[in-house]
Amino acid sequence: MSQASMSPRDRSVEPTPLNRAPAPAAPPLTPAPSAEPSAPTTPAAPPATEPLSAPTPRRRGGGARFFLIVVVPLAALALGLLWWLTGGRYVSTDNAYVGADKVLITPQVTGAIVAVHVVEGQRVAVGDPLFDIDPAPYRTALALAQGRLAAAKVEFANLRAAYASNEDQIKMGQQAVDLRQADYDRKTSLVRSRAGTQADVDTSNAALVQAKQILEFVREQQEATKVKLGGGLDASIETFPDYMQAEAQAEDAERNLNHTHVTAPIAGEATQVDQIELGRVAPAGQPVFAVVATTGLWVEGNPKESDLTYVRSGQRATVTIDAFPGREWRGRISSIAPGTGAQFAILPPQNASGNWVKVVQRVPLRFAFDADQDVANLRAGMSAILAIDTGRKRTLSGLWSDLTSWAQSWLDGLLPAKAAATR
Repeated sequence: MSQASMSPRDRSVEPTPLNRAPAPAAPPLTPAPSAEPSAPTTPAAPPATEPLSAPTPRRRGGGARFFLIVVVPLAALALGLLWWLTGGRYVSTDNAYVGADKVLITPQVTGAIVAVHVVEGQRVAVGDPLFDIDPAPYRTALALAQGRLAAAKVEFANLRAAYASNEDQIKMGQQAVDLRQADYDRKTSLVRSRAGTQADVDTSNAALVQAKQILEFVREQQEATKVKLGGGLDASIETFPDYMQAEAQAEDAERNLNHTHVTAPIAGEATQVDQIELGRVAPAGQPVFAVVATTGLWVEGNPKESDLTYVRSGQRATVTIDAFPGREWRGRISSIAPGTGAQFAILPPQNASGNWVKVVQRVPLRFAFDADQDVANLRAGMSAILAIDTGRKRTLSGLWSDLTSWAQSWLDGLLPAKAAATR
């Protein structure tokens, strides 16, 4: 149907801006028109629309807030408690260094160096030759000492012979005295019986006195010989003073001669050998070079005094060397020093005088490698990190005991403070 042929009824129901429904709302459903003719209708008023209310905001982030406020602190507390319970067992320090026996090769006699048998870094065993000192003067001294020793032996033999001879002379002298005494007694009795003269008595008396003097002189010689021998014919030459002195001189000369050939006292590596010069006079007692041991190494650690509460000798420990990262050596604590390092310093601290500043002390201890550990590549003085397994285990009961002790001590200090404040 065209627009020109529309009836007035149809035009009356045509939508207008006044009766047009809003765009979002659909028009209401009307029943289907009946077949009967209907009366003319007026334009319908637009339907009333309800005002739109503001949307209710949805609660967001409640689970995240609970997680951050409750779960995260509880997890941190649990992890901290677990860390505290498992901690405190190991004590470690990086103030540790590899140690080894080091011997300064020092000549015992003075002399010119005539031969050197080692080079820098050469490995030596016990008894290997290192260098030689000119032995000629010491051979001469040994020959002189041996000559004095032989002379002492001859002197001892002469004294023994003199002692035996004096014993025979004493016997004969005693017999001579007895004869002179008998002659004197006889002539004295003759003078009393007026059968002899006084001159005969005087002559006999003089002979008797002379015989006694000779006997006394021989006896004194015998005593002197006995003292020199050290007890008589039964005395040993080992106790003869002249022999003992000569023997000591010979031994000293022989020892000095042996010291002209210097050997290695320990097994290790020779170092600072370049300081030796052929022909140089090496004075006795002055070091020439050194030999550092390659076996029997140890690690000397210096932990703080506050870390030694549970450290004991014999505890297991491990060592890592800075020069060999990622490698670990096993062993045990062999000894703990009886005092701090400051006590053995050249100038120990004097804490009783002047101003005092507390400094944490360090106590040296020694770590010994296990026998199956390979220490061939370690060198003395290398930096190390020492970790000691004290075997200590923390418990909740111990934590509670520590907390109660701390609280009790805090209360004990607080009560006097309050009492003082009220006064």
